Amino acid sequence: MSATDPAVELIRTMRAMLNASGLAREQFSGSVYWVGGKGTEALVLLHGTNDQAGTWARVAPLLAGKYRLIIPDLAGHGDSDPKSGPIPFSLVVDQLHRVLDREHADNIVLAGNSFGAWIAILYTLAHPGRVKRLVLESGGGLARPLAVPLTAGDRATAMTILRAVHGPNYVPQDWVIDSLLLRSSDSPMLRLTGAMQSFVDSRLSLISAPTTLVWGADDGVLPLAYAEALQKGIAGAKLSVINAAAHVPHLQQPERFVECLMATS
Repeated sequence: MSATDPAVELIRTMRAMLNASGLAREQFSGSVYWVGGKGTEALVLLHGTNDQAGTWARVAPLLAGKYRLIIPDLAGHGDSDPKSGPIPFSLVVDQLHRVLDREHADNIVLAGNSFGAWIAILYTLAHPGRVKRLVLESGGGLARPLAVPLTAGDRATAMTILRAVHGPNYVPQDWVIDSLLLRSSDSPMLRLTGAMQSFVDSRLSLISAPTTLVWGADDGVLPLAYAEALQKGIAGAKLSVINAAAHVPHLQQPERFVECLMATS
């Protein structure tokens, strides 16, 4: 993409909004992340695959007054290494751990969207004493097929995916479709390795952190049946369903997402 591509400009704007919310961009050991906020309790926000830290721009100003926010570009995404080659799931978890170590973040609230929710579960399983609360938004790493394809080779498939992500009435601009089509041959998701070894179905019972599931009522990627399977597998998990939201409630209904997240406090 060129520097004037609308997708590039949107990402740049969203990342700038994190700075405008009082967060500082940090770079450490190949990872880029934003940190800041007025609270003492650390809230870590993990984005989905093919996304980046700026996705949380709409909720960051609503949360920065209560929490100390840590928002990373996950490994291989945004400005974080590796810029090319495989992105093992284990590397994503390890880079996150190094960032949290550097920030002396213990007893954290760990929240993730989609792929980020999967990473949140894997991190919680690897470091159970470090996670005080877990918030899974439209994701979780079950060995179940998605309701839509991962990539689009034509505009009709791209429209199907976009409406699964953003809602059945979503009408994208042409550049949004073009950007999704480009991802079919060039995206971090295509570089991820180790998924088969990272499914968590058999390990959900090991999660002891209080867990809240936040789901969009119109999620066409991981429908509500997926959330219900997670809830059944994690002892005491609570499910909050957000109307007029699909696969990224924090973007589609930011105020309601924040209400659901804070209700776990």
